[in-house]
Amino acid sequence: MDLSKLFDMQRELDERIEKQHPRQPDDRRIYSKLLALLVEIGELANETRCFKFWSNKGPSSKAKILEEGADVLHFLLSIGNEIHVKPSVEIIPITKISLDAQFLALYDQARLANIKEQWEWTFNLYVGLMETLGFTWDEVEAAYMRKNAVNHHRQESGY
Repeated sequence: MDLSKLFDMQRELDERIEKQHPRQPDDRRIYSKLLALLVEIGELANETRCFKFWSNKGPSSKAKILEEGADVLHFLLSIGNEIHVKPSVEIIPITKISLDAQFLALYDQARLANIKEQWEWTFNLYVGLMETLGFTWDEVEAAYMRKNAVNHHRQESGY
C-alpha cells in the first residue's frame, strides 16, 4: 500500500501546526503525539460502545465511528512522518477474535508506535480494526481527507 499522499497531507498539516505552535527546547512532541493517539483510540472505542456490556444503547452512527477512525489515522501518520516511516509499507491487516481484543491489542501496540517496526504493527492492527468495523480502505482514506480539511480550517480559525 502506498501511503505517500496521506503522509504528504499529514506533513503539510503538521508543518502548519509547527509554525503556529513552535516546539520548545525541551519539547518531546513525539510523546504528546503518542498520548494523543491513545486518546483517539479510546474515543473510537467509546463510539463503538463495544465494551459497554452494562448498556442497551447501541453504537454511534457509522459516520461518527469513521470520523473517529480518521482522527486515529491522523496521529498514526504524524508519528510515522516523525520517525521517517517509508510511505510504501506492506499492510497485513491484523484482526483479533473480538472488537474488545482488537482495541486492547491496538492500545498495547500504539504505546510503542514511535519505533518503526512497532509503528508498522500498530498500523496493521489499525487497518484490521477498521475492516472489523466494516470500513473499506477507500472509506477510511476519504474520511481522513475530509478530516484533514477540517483540521486545516481549524488552524486558520485559531483552534
